[in-house]
Amino acid sequence: EDLLGRVGRLHTKSGVVETPCILPVIHPANQPVSPKEMWSMGFKAVMTNAYLTRKFFGQDVSVKIHRLLDFPGVVATDSGAYQILVHGGIDASQDEIIDFEEKIDSDIAVILDVPTGLTPNRRHAERTVNETLERADQALRIFKRRDILWVGPVQGGLHLDLLSKCAREMSSKRFPIIALGSPTQVMEKYMYKDLARMILTCKSNIEPRKPLHLFGAGHPSMLALAVSLGCDLFDSASYNIYARNNRYMTPYGTFKLDELHYLPCSCEVCRKTSVKELSDLPFEERTRRLSIHNLNILLDEVNMIKQSIFEGGLWEHLIQRVRAHPKLFESINQLKDCYEMFEAHTPISKRRGLFYFDHLDLLRPEVERFRRNVNKNYSPPEKSRNLLLLPPPPSKPYSSSRPIKRFLKSAVAGKFDICLYIIPYGVVPFELSDIYPVAQTEMHGQPDEISILNTAEAVFQYLVSHRYERVVAYVSNEYWARKVLSKVKSACAKTSRKLTVFQHRGESWGDEAIENLIRIMKV
Repeated sequence: EDLLGRVGRLHTKSGVVETPCILPVIHPANQPVSPKEMWSMGFKAVMTNAYLTRKFFGQDVSVKIHRLLDFPGVVATDSGAYQILVHGGIDASQDEIIDFEEKIDSDIAVILDVPTGLTPNRRHAERTVNETLERADQALRIFKRRDILWVGPVQGGLHLDLLSKCAREMSSKRFPIIALGSPTQVMEKYMYKDLARMILTCKSNIEPRKPLHLFGAGHPSMLALAVSLGCDLFDSASYNIYARNNRYMTPYGTFKLDELHYLPCSCEVCRKTSVKELSDLPFEERTRRLSIHNLNILLDEVNMIKQSIFEGGLWEHLIQRVRAHPKLFESINQLKDCYEMFEAHTPISKRRGLFYFDHLDLLRPEVERFRRNVNKNYSPPEKSRNLLLLPPPPSKPYSSSRPIKRFLKSAVAGKFDICLYIIPYGVVPFELSDIYPVAQTEMHGQPDEISILNTAEAVFQYLVSHRYERVVAYVSNEYWARKVLSKVKSACAKTSRKLTVFQHRGESWGDEAIENLIRIMKV
């Protein structure tokens, strides 16, 4: 686990699927890339539309969906709800759709819900939620196949209170998988901030053990966001829709073919052709090759996300991806609204260090967790009524730094509670300075203003919540350290503590600086 992302195993009657997983959506009668080719590429699951399949092959088709598609892996079927959203209705009942999904032997199957869509009409949204929940109860009564993983869709759209109600009630029913409905129009309009709210609302109201499927999510640049917010499964026909419009996917955005001078990819399509050669192909062949490329990009991105989760770097991967578009970028602030959820699923320690770039990284659960634990759980030694605040030593681990070792040998050091002030953590007790995440954090030498002010405020909060009689603050020459000092002065003034400030214009951790600091501490 990392953030709300997780690598899991979904067991179906046709095999095990590792999540996060994207299911390419396949038209039952029009396939520019065959399902068998998708299997060879590495896709272990696909999705098709039960309503369209029934329309093309009839209700009484005797062939199983796997044979019909010639796909040996897991096959999921949607019910036709998207056609309801687009066309206003379909010529089939839920009973007929469920019966058909059972006949064709779907592995994962969606009931026929009523999509909310992108509507401000609350009365309409309430109706779709109520009808979807009624259909869920009806479906549970008529299911004959219990070996199929049935999907319970959640409706409500942008009306988060209705979405919350629907998610809570759907999760309490006997559906192994929960799906967030009606996100397609939200994504088409780049309303990623609203999408993040919808996902978090749904996720916070369903059982954690149930996988969450995000319908229609098919652009590589937003998959990291969706996984970080707790989605496990995705489906999309974007690979083909984009290809038919001459659009070339990358992890950071989509390009029109005529905008490209190079093909920045090493998949089998891009290795063997040029932009001009691809552009000059007949429409159907060009669409096919672009579809293959787009599928490769989607699969690569899912694998990169899983690797990021495994090594504890999902946050870094997420921040890279949300910078692909301003609308994606603004969604990141939604994470602070559900901080406790993210912290609960973020490991206490990780395989890799933590990279701190700018104030966005203040949203990382590791930063807030450390600050909170220090403020609430750290108690200075009983005999230490004096606090010594030091800037970070020049090398890590801090306890092994030569200047620190020399300083600790002085007799006066034992009379002080020694703490460091470090961006972004604020006050770091020396005893905790070599543990994760402090010692494993890497950052550049020019912190941004928001990070500086936020760290200074964290130092202030620590000082006003801990009892000391005297504070000695060693302030280095950096701009950010002077900002911290102003907050130290405010905290000492507020709590009526004696404050001694030591500043040294030479080398911060040189022999002369240490000798002068020890002299001041003795006063």
